Amino acid sequence: MMNAKPYTAARIEKMRAIMERNGIEAIVLSQPENVFYFTNFNPILTSHPAYFLLAKNQEPCLLVHCIRNDHAHEDSTMENIQLYGAWGNNVALSENANGAMEQLIAADVKKIGVEFDFISISSCKALQKSFPSAKLEDVSHDIAMMKIVKDAYEIDLCRKSAELVDLGVSTHIECLRKGMNEAEACTEGQYRMRRAWHEKFQEYEVAGFSSKEQAQIDSLCVWSMANERIAYGCDCPRDHVPAQGDLILPMSWARVGGYCVENERVVMVGKVSETRERAYQAMLEARGKVFSMIRPGELFENLYLSAMEIFRKYGFGDILPGRCGHGMGLSTHEFPSVTKGNQLKLEPGMIFTVEPGLMSRELGGVRHSDTVLVTDSGFESLTKYRNDIITI
Repeated sequence: MMNAKPYTAARIEKMRAIMERNGIEAIVLSQPENVFYFTNFNPILTSHPAYFLLAKNQEPCLLVHCIRNDHAHEDSTMENIQLYGAWGNNVALSENANGAMEQLIAADVKKIGVEFDFISISSCKALQKSFPSAKLEDVSHDIAMMKIVKDAYEIDLCRKSAELVDLGVSTHIECLRKGMNEAEACTEGQYRMRRAWHEKFQEYEVAGFSSKEQAQIDSLCVWSMANERIAYGCDCPRDHVPAQGDLILPMSWARVGGYCVENERVVMVGKVSETRERAYQAMLEARGKVFSMIRPGELFENLYLSAMEIFRKYGFGDILPGRCGHGMGLSTHEFPSVTKGNQLKLEPGMIFTVEPGLMSRELGGVRHSDTVLVTDSGFESLTKYRNDIITI
């Protein structure tokens, strides 16, 4: 098991450089994924949020509610853990988080970095009340840009997650072949993923990141949709049994140690219509084109435009997707997307999905999704399951 501490320390130093460049004297982060990114701590339940605080010339700080004290000391990479609230015999700085921050950040601070794409208006007002001299500055994009290039620790965890999603999708398809309905096949896929986690990766959590109102203890999931329901984009599996002419799309997400990847494979049942077969061929050709272009220096936009050109060639220009891939990591749909207008260049260490697909209520949908890692000379597909024509 790799040691996360040197990696979170390196991320903190990069954040300090951003703060120095932008004249930011302190940052207060509360988005669970971002707190984890810098501290390796996921409280799982965030009804009492955890915070990452970084102030100029001060030791970085993980601020948690008293009830999270033991958990934070066991799992985080932070030396400086401070408390708020009340629970047991733990000694807190204040009854509330903002009161604790007032003791940890200088009162006359002039600029505080926060996540405008996450923090609530009420939290902004409370922070402004605690630090009336401070201007709140958005650091959301800076953090997103940091997170798109993964370090060795993150890549290792994504490889482990990829093993599980391959197993989830392949099990689902095996179960469909045996005559199970979609929901049953999903249950079997999730069970196989959990067994593999027990056997190979038990030392890592498989929890997701929560909101204030709900928690995700288990992120190992398989779900599927058939025919016109594929156009929903996401939905729970039903008791549909595969029938002649169907398209069925099993999908899987898994998160090991915080890091998530995905696998999706569309399955044709018996002989499908000419339109569905043509769409399937277009999807495979578009994927092949994207794969042939993945290398450092290529633009994300070019991947998208090349795939869309193939879809138009096959006569599907009226149902083009808005993107044909997205970042993966601490979020299941992480910045950036493979879409028109994205002028970012691919760099070694980026992890994203390749999933040019077509869907409409009339067609249903066709999509394979693989999670790939950009390397120095090209790419590595983290998901390994077969990516040709799949039929039952």
